Amino acid sequence: MIPRIVKAVGPPKRQKQPLLSSYSIVDVPIKLRLNKTCCDCGAYALKHLECSLLGLNLSLVDDEIIMDCRQNIGVDLWEAAHNPIFAEVMTRYVPSPWERSEVFDLEDD
Repeated sequence: MIPRIVKAVGPPKRQKQPLLSSYSIVDVPIKLRLNKTCCDCGAYALKHLECSLLGLNLSLVDDEIIMDCRQNIGVDLWEAAHNPIFAEVMTRYVPSPWERSEVFDLEDD
């Protein structure tokens, strides 16, 4: 999924065919009882990806700092949304044909 996102928003000269080959699953030891608030899954997922990509120890991410991480992620997203280069690139975004076109109203019975 991430290679497709990068390809969709990247500059045209860098939009190469994403490498979508097989991958292996590696069990990574982490602290027990993380995410005690049960609402920080996304922040944990992003921070674990970031640590893995940067070669950092996953023990750096825990419940004590995750709220600050969530706020930093929010600020980064807000700044990216107001970046004129990203905004211009997203105006040229074309959804892939496999995306659903139907919209379902969850309020209807």
